[in-house]
Amino acid sequence: MIGIFFLFIILRIPYYLMDIPITQPELLWQLLGERLAAGNLHFADTIDSTGPFSALVYGINHVIFNNSLTSFSILSFLLISFQIYYTNELLIRINAFEEANYLPAFIMVVLYQLSFDFMTLSPALMGNTFILLAIGQLLRLTAINANPVPSILLMGFWGGVAFCFHYPYLALLPFLILTGLLVNRFSFQQLNLLLTSYLLPVAFCAVYYFWRDGLSAFIHLYLILVPKIERLFHVGIKDLLYIFSLPLVLALMGYFLNNMMHRMNVNQQKQNQLFLFLLLFNIASFFLMERVSPYQFVAMLPPLTYFTAHLFTISEKRLVRQTIAYGFFLIVPLIGYSWVFYQKNEPSFDKYKIDITTDTSIPVETAVMVLGENQNIYYQTEAASPYLNFRLTRLYFEGMDEMERTVGIYKDLQKESPDLIIDEEQVFEQWIKDIPTYQSLYEKDSQGYFRKVR
Repeated sequence: MIGIFFLFIILRIPYYLMDIPITQPELLWQLLGERLAAGNLHFADTIDSTGPFSALVYGINHVIFNNSLTSFSILSFLLISFQIYYTNELLIRINAFEEANYLPAFIMVVLYQLSFDFMTLSPALMGNTFILLAIGQLLRLTAINANPVPSILLMGFWGGVAFCFHYPYLALLPFLILTGLLVNRFSFQQLNLLLTSYLLPVAFCAVYYFWRDGLSAFIHLYLILVPKIERLFHVGIKDLLYIFSLPLVLALMGYFLNNMMHRMNVNQQKQNQLFLFLLLFNIASFFLMERVSPYQFVAMLPPLTYFTAHLFTISEKRLVRQTIAYGFFLIVPLIGYSWVFYQKNEPSFDKYKIDITTDTSIPVETAVMVLGENQNIYYQTEAASPYLNFRLTRLYFEGMDEMERTVGIYKDLQKESPDLIIDEEQVFEQWIKDIPTYQSLYEKDSQGYFRKVR
């Protein structure tokens, strides 16, 4: 395993040499951590769709490490190392393969090179840790005849924790229910236990926000409005197909060849079915994503690892196995490297990266509020806005009556007191039409910016 982790570090070196710029989601997570560290309550004081547990991590990380990209890389490396080790040990423990080896760990290390943003501290990566813990409990039910109650309880609980880290992992709940009913034959009582334990982390969040007088904001913004947000494509469908097509093809080949050429016992048949369902539900989580980028699909890597490992062991000829292994080791990382190299020279990459070009017309110490999705300006100025996700903000305000919306905007402007408002969506004048104080406080300049009158 030490050698495999050393290989992982070596394979990441080309990404560091490419000098990849900070991405828009990374800047948002930094801003979110800064606001939480300053005492702002997530959802109530900051309108954003990031999961409450992820926001808590960013807040703590800001206090300790100032949310630097280096801290993102170090923490994500630790999480990925745990995921690789846990996945390999789990597959050994459940006797998924005829021989216990470190092939799954090797394959997973290589698959992590498919995209540079797998190595950042994303909510998807943090939540995937708990998806693996939930899957571990589910797979144990196929391998042992012990009391299933503890495994079902932990399986539901870890699934709920994953959802509190990353909203698209809500797709794990129907997966757990379906596989529990079809594969593990859950009784009605066991199904109720699964649902109850899944809701425990959500209930914990609800109690916390109730205590902080932000329960309605948590329910409305995270549980109700997130699936209604207009989807933002940081990368296109073609890019996702370029990155994931070969691993998916190899995984499907491993699945079908394993079914045709290997005689599996009952437990292995169940494991095969569970991983196939897991892969399909991870792909289906696309419809719950409000930001589309490669890191969102990091939860696909464990099932891809499982099926690809079977492909490596199909043939008994050593030359064939070595050819597959070397080809996989060379081609898969090359896909990730070539995609970044190509994207860095494409205008479409502007949808994903932060433009660090300095705007000399705006001093660094200026407190800025951006009404829109272009948050590049926050990289060089002080953020003074609770509207970190403007697509969600628009939905949130549209659900209010005019008086409630006016009061909310007034309180936000009074609390943040921005020096400059960049109104990309042309909504600011409409928002303050019934607030005379701010009509006289801000003047529109030649650039279309609203500057505070000194």
